[in-house]
Order: sequence, then C-alpha cells, then structure tokens
Amino acid sequence: MAAIPTLLVPFDGQLRSRAALPVARGLAAMMGATVTLLHIGPQTISAAALVQRAGLAAEEAAGLIIDQATGAPARVVIREALARNAAFIILGRAGGEDELSRAAQSAVREVLLGAPCPVVLVPPGGGRDWALHQLILPHDGAPTSAAAFAPAAELAARAGAKLVILHAPPSDAERPTEPGSFAAPRYLDHPHQEWASWTREFLHRARCACPLIETGSLRLVLGHGEPGAAILDFLQRNGGDLVALAWHGRLEPARAQTMRQVVLGAPCPVIIFRVPPKD
Repeated sequence: MAAIPTLLVPFDGQLRSRAALPVARGLAAMMGATVTLLHIGPQTISAAALVQRAGLAAEEAAGLIIDQATGAPARVVIREALARNAAFIILGRAGGEDELSRAAQSAVREVLLGAPCPVVLVPPGGGRDWALHQLILPHDGAPTSAAAFAPAAELAARAGAKLVILHAPPSDAERPTEPGSFAAPRYLDHPHQEWASWTREFLHRARCACPLIETGSLRLVLGHGEPGAAILDFLQRNGGDLVALAWHGRLEPARAQTMRQVVLGAPCPVIIFRVPPKD
C-alpha cells in the first residue's frame, strides 16, 4: 500500500501555525494526507500545553497529529521533513517583514534554502477555511518555470480547480535564454498571427506535460509589465487561492526578485517548487 502523505506544519516563536492550518487541512483533504503540527521549543511540554500553545480549541485539534521537538527551528523543520518524508512544509509568515531577505535569524529563509520538499508560505490573517478553486501558475517561457507545471496541474486536477497560466514576459533584455525556452513573441500589445500560433502551441505543450488537467480548466492569460507586479495585479483583479512558483534555490540580494515580490505581496498562499540547478 502507498504511504499516506504527510503535511508538516511547524510552529514556534517565528513559524506561525494559525494561518497555515486551514491551508494544510484543505491540501490534506485534496491529497488524502495527514497533517502533523510540530511544536519546536527549548524543552518538551505536555500534550494539553501543546494544544493551548498552538491556540487551538479541542475541536480544531481533532484529526491532527501533534508532536514536538527541540532545537534550532529551521534545522528541526528540515530534519523532521526528511524523517517523515513530508510532501509539503506549510509555514505561516509574518506580515510586513521581508523574511526572505533577512539573514540567519529568519527561520522561513533557512527552511526555504534547506527544505527537501515544496514549501507553502501562507500570509497572515487567513480565515478558518481554505479550498483550492483557482491556481495561478506564472510562466515566462523558460524551462525553470515549466518545472512547476506538472505538480501545479496535479494539485489543480485533484481539487477540480481552474489552472491559470499567467504568462508575464520579461523585457527583451531579460528574455529567458535557457535552452528549450518558449517565450511569447514580441509586440504583444498588437494582435497578430504569431500570438495566436504561439498560444495554441503553448497550450498543447502544457496539456502534454500534464494530461490530468481538463481542457476546460486550463486558461492562458497574458500579463503586462514587470513580472512580479503583473502577478500581484492579476491576483488583485481576479483573485486566486494558490500561486505556484518554480525557484532555482538562490536568495542573494540580486536573485529571486519576482519570488520575493510575490511572496511578500500575495494575498493567498504561495507554493514554491525548488528546481535543482543544472550542471
């Protein structure tokens, strides 16, 4: 029998569980997974104290696996995710702080850099319930972006959700140069034959990459302007329950600018799929 997937929701002074739990429960229902709420602190405490520290009512704790560990938070999260073969790590993040830019004191940053599985970052202020109805997949035509397509499409298919591929083309100077890139043609502000042809070919490739997604549930949208701003503008205008991003695993100041902007500005959770660097 296949193992039941585990979704790991850590919490301590930095890692926040209240916003993350509804998202974890929604994903678990889609995936047939269990949710492990992991408290990380300087010492072990009683089960009742764990539930209280998590801020949960008794009925909210029902169905959760509640566990605890001691040690440095980020290291514990990475270790436990490996040991439990977690499918996702789900983290609640603080509002108004650039947790991806701050140095070693940011547990979120450390977890992102060392996680053995995709990480879901949840903004503060989430409601009691979360469900996936529309998944936004930004894409610039590069193979790195395409690496997120299959897992994102699988999530959308499991939820019966709409999958919106948001093509946010960079400027000509920043057009993807990776081998296999399939960026949109230039001058997209004027309808022309190349755009229609490119759209058909792009959607054909997308459906081949993940046959699970139904044709009627897949939509291609053209964004305008700088990619990060285009993604946030689309979310503001059209809504979305989850954004899926592919990432090379670099967080130096000049790197991952789009990811930083989306994570800090998105009103919905963002799932980050780490793409191994090419040799």
